[in-house]
Amino acid sequence: MATKVRVGRGAKRELSELGSRLKLARLRRRLPATLVAERAAISARTLQKIEAGDPAVKIGSYAAVLQALGLIQGWGSINDPEGERISIDDTPQRARLRDGG
Repeated sequence: MATKVRVGRGAKRELSELGSRLKLARLRRRLPATLVAERAAISARTLQKIEAGDPAVKIGSYAAVLQALGLIQGWGSINDPEGERISIDDTPQRARLRDGG
């Protein structure tokens, strides 16, 4: 049995928005769900879950749908204004958990 994925409300909201936008993009292109699913090498049911913003679907499947719709370019960009304020010289090579004491 698959492990239930736990995501916060903000992430659920973003995935739902992404799914809605992917569905809209598919409909605007007048592409049937079966064709997009085939091009993305996923099942039609998985595409339904993606368009619903299901957090249990693998990120690779979301990327495959973006690719099938011609929307993959720039998808991996992350807006990180807080991180950009930190000097690259001050960035640690790895993060460690801090001791409580």
